[in-house]
Amino acid sequence: MIILLFVNLALAVAFAGLTLLFRESVLDYQLAARAPDGQSREQLALTLWTRPIPILLVGAGYLWIARRLRQGRRGAYLRVRMLSLLGLVAVAYLILSGEYPAWLRVVQGVQLLLLAVLVVAVNRRPMRAAFARSSQVRSSETARRAGGRRAALTLALVAPVVAELTLGTVPLTMIWLVLLYVPMYGAGVLLVRELVRATGGGWPSVLLMGLVYGLVEEGLALQSLTSPHLYGAAGWAPRLLGVNTAYTELNLPYHVLFSVVIPIALVELLFPELGQRPYLGRGGMAGVGVVALLGTGLIRILIPPSADPGYVLPLPALAVILALVGGLTFVALRVLPAKQLPSAKPLPVVRTDSATPAPGVVGVCCALTAFGFMALLFPFGGARQPAFTQGLWVLAPMLAAAVLGVGAALVLRRWSARDGWGDRHRLAAAGGAVLAHTAFGVVANAETTPDRVSLIAMGVLTAVLLTLLGRRLKAIRE
Repeated sequence: MIILLFVNLALAVAFAGLTLLFRESVLDYQLAARAPDGQSREQLALTLWTRPIPILLVGAGYLWIARRLRQGRRGAYLRVRMLSLLGLVAVAYLILSGEYPAWLRVVQGVQLLLLAVLVVAVNRRPMRAAFARSSQVRSSETARRAGGRRAALTLALVAPVVAELTLGTVPLTMIWLVLLYVPMYGAGVLLVRELVRATGGGWPSVLLMGLVYGLVEEGLALQSLTSPHLYGAAGWAPRLLGVNTAYTELNLPYHVLFSVVIPIALVELLFPELGQRPYLGRGGMAGVGVVALLGTGLIRILIPPSADPGYVLPLPALAVILALVGGLTFVALRVLPAKQLPSAKPLPVVRTDSATPAPGVVGVCCALTAFGFMALLFPFGGARQPAFTQGLWVLAPMLAAAVLGVGAALVLRRWSARDGWGDRHRLAAAGGAVLAHTAFGVVANAETTPDRVSLIAMGVLTAVLLTLLGRRLKAIRE
């Protein structure tokens, strides 16, 4: 099984090397094949150059999995079963989609055959027996640590899926790019969660650290908050002191909720036995911090130089962003947790006699708020300040979005203070927002019919998974 894993990795490395070595002919083929999509040669070239990055990440993962397989770990065996099947489907899709010339599809065909052999090998009866559940006898402490690692890995995968994949910012034909977001989103959000929980912080601290995350990604890594060219964000609304106002109003709250708060909430609901305890020890947290830092650097060197060549964040803007990051981090990890210590005066929580709304009502309200907030700020169809929004009129949707967001936050704060508020309400709030932003992605981001169909299918799958988690939470409560 280990040999098959590494032979498959070698084929993937060879394929990536061939695409780079013969990139000009590959680009000629892709440019002709994707002419109806309107993708430029530069965009396609960026895809080719970034392809080796996920292979390096997968290779590092294979080394870890191989070591744990030799130790007889059942979790590693289950990951191989999942990865082999997902790889088989992904390679089959690439072959059928005709993304690469015929001679490169031959290499993919060999890889497909190898993955099929791996799927058969890992599911043979002797292999299943060797990694049977009964053979894993572990102490409660070891089991707790393993549960924490599983929760950490789940959060690292859920974060980029919720933030990027379920919105449709990554098209179906480039779904592998999600792997590039794992170091930034996955490790970054996991680091936020571990820092907050390790210092005893609650959801207010998570919200502030979500804002820190957004400032780091958008302000420092992408430079999109101030760039006059990237994504055309400068044309969404009048700029103020060099800041892309509408883009900033949309994306900073987006990262707070969809990149940080919602993934953390979903994973904590998925692993209720761990509560709000840290998932990792100090060594694991340090490793996650290093990966997050490298992921931030990876985004910085890959995207701005090609999408916004020549722009460098001005020193005053850099100083302001760093000051905000430092100040917000101090408040989130030092000031707010100190107020929650038993020796400190507890924060006032207002309990009311009003009935708590049903989870379905909470979900619908959060869905409408999320869709409305994004629709008010997002420039549909690539529009940049159309005639009817010229001048100060463009500030009207920005003001409406701000009122909608603040109003929804106050209502949720009041609802969550009621005695009947529980895990199913939290799930409904998070799930409603996720489904709404997937629906928004179908309208605003999907450019082709396959992308729309895949995004709708993802929304249906998300709804099914949320329903199953809701039933599980209900069963636990009963």
